[in-house]
Amino acid sequence: MRKNNMTKLFAGALATLMVIGSLTGCGKAKAEEQAKAEITITFMNQDETLGTVNAVAGETVDTALYEGYEKLDGAEFNGWFETPTFVEASKKDPSADTFDKDTTLYGDFRFNSVTEDTRHWYIAGTSTQGALQLNNWAADLSDEEKAEFELLPTGNTNEFSITIDLFEGDQFQIIPDWSWDGQKGFGKFTEIDETQMENAGGLSGSDDKSNVQVLVEGNYTITLTTNPDNPAQDTLSIVKN
Repeated sequence: MRKNNMTKLFAGALATLMVIGSLTGCGKAKAEEQAKAEITITFMNQDETLGTVNAVAGETVDTALYEGYEKLDGAEFNGWFETPTFVEASKKDPSADTFDKDTTLYGDFRFNSVTEDTRHWYIAGTSTQGALQLNNWAADLSDEEKAEFELLPTGNTNEFSITIDLFEGDQFQIIPDWSWDGQKGFGKFTEIDETQMENAGGLSGSDDKSNVQVLVEGNYTITLTTNPDNPAQDTLSIVKN
């Protein structure tokens, strides 16, 4: 009798283990199924949708499915980005990088010919001891006073620069036509020494419109390159002379 009871207990325990194993297996299979969910990758050129590709979450995308979107007449392709302003940290290669959800990628296309930029560009900021003290964040100045802060054409297409003395604690941005519509701040600098300059934030909450604060006093050259056809490609550099 005892032997029969032991046999029944063993059989019951074995059945329980099998059920648990089955549930665990189902849970694992379900997790793997969720991980392989279908997602959509959308490819953009500014506001234009070039096309979409169906992909699998966590897996790379076959280049053949999207390489046609990388070709535009008269343009050089410089990569896909998760941000429309082409922040370098957001650059993605769909054939090497993976995505867990629906994603929009923006193509950085550089056209051989661009519209001429006829705007006047200025440094606007504040200072307790330097020239930006007069500037006072693009205050109401005369044309002669404004000229002191203008970035002048360098001779290269849509390239402007200014050489100016900056002091520790100075803050500035670059603006078009003495207006804050189109301002360019810390996030637009592709060449900047962060031991000399830092992101001081701003009212917009965007790095591209954040104030640049000077950490090291010196004479600096600021260079701006613009593309009126695609402002996301505008870049700035600042070099200590």
